[in-house]
Amino acid sequence: MMEAFHFLRPLWLLTLPLILLTWWLVRRGDERSPRGAGMLAPHLHEALTIDRDSSGRLRAIDGVAAVMLCLAVASAGPTWSQQQSPWFREAAPLVVAMEVSDSMRSNELLPTRLDRARYEVLDLVKARTGSRTALVAYAGTAHVVMPPTNDIRVLQTFLESLDPAIMPTPGTRAAAVLPIARQLLGEDSGRSTLLFVNDGFDTATALALSDFASAPGAPGVVALVVGRDEGGVALLPDGSPALAPGGGRLDTRIDPGPLRDVERKAGVPVLRARSDDGDTRALLRHIASQQLAADDPDARWEDRAWLALWPALLLALYWFRRGWTMRW
Repeated sequence: MMEAFHFLRPLWLLTLPLILLTWWLVRRGDERSPRGAGMLAPHLHEALTIDRDSSGRLRAIDGVAAVMLCLAVASAGPTWSQQQSPWFREAAPLVVAMEVSDSMRSNELLPTRLDRARYEVLDLVKARTGSRTALVAYAGTAHVVMPPTNDIRVLQTFLESLDPAIMPTPGTRAAAVLPIARQLLGEDSGRSTLLFVNDGFDTATALALSDFASAPGAPGVVALVVGRDEGGVALLPDGSPALAPGGGRLDTRIDPGPLRDVERKAGVPVLRARSDDGDTRALLRHIASQQLAADDPDARWEDRAWLALWPALLLALYWFRRGWTMRW
């Protein structure tokens, strides 16, 4: 923050030495010519004066000078942060990459993980009113479902149509999303975010995500994991349990090991879906931080002059003291 500290109107700082000089001259003259000295004989004034050594006392000129110094700093416009333009924030799209595999049929989160994932995405999209959202579905391969759009109804329609049965290749290859996301974001990549909504990653994903996130102009990446570690039963539409490729009932347990690798090695925040809106608010913070980290050519520095006005107003309260007068 201190590296970015500067003044928007620095010429006002030239008044600081003038204020200090005025303060010194008035205070010096006040000490040399005490109040009432010209009305009484010197020997009477000395006899009637109490607290003769008052050079260290607070005087009216001290308060005036302090107020003027605060006002001069406020007029100079101190600042250390930028405020991005609304167009810049709204133009940054979000790419949602949703896993559509048989494990997302697991029912430990009612009705299923996939249904809960839909609700989570819709809550996030509604909270980003006016911003564009793209939808990518992946299993063994990744496919664009909806390019960036701000039409929530159309996006909801396509979300509700996602089902593992329509995916051409089974699997959970999250890395297949990365080139598609880069292509969808284009020039907006640096200020955009790629959100994975799934029930975990495999061990090979961490390295691919690390290379992707470290590339110049890469979007921010965050993951929302839907489901409990112990898993549940993945049921097909006919009510029968989904089977693993090698036979037997599909194991829907979530391995926390790859999640830790994605966080540590790739630097990707991994959030867990919650029953309240805490996960949505956390996702919004991650998206906002990615936008703030980007370089907005239309960003304006925030004028923090009001911070210097508060001490000036507090010091001005001294003028309500009885006998607090100013002599020039």
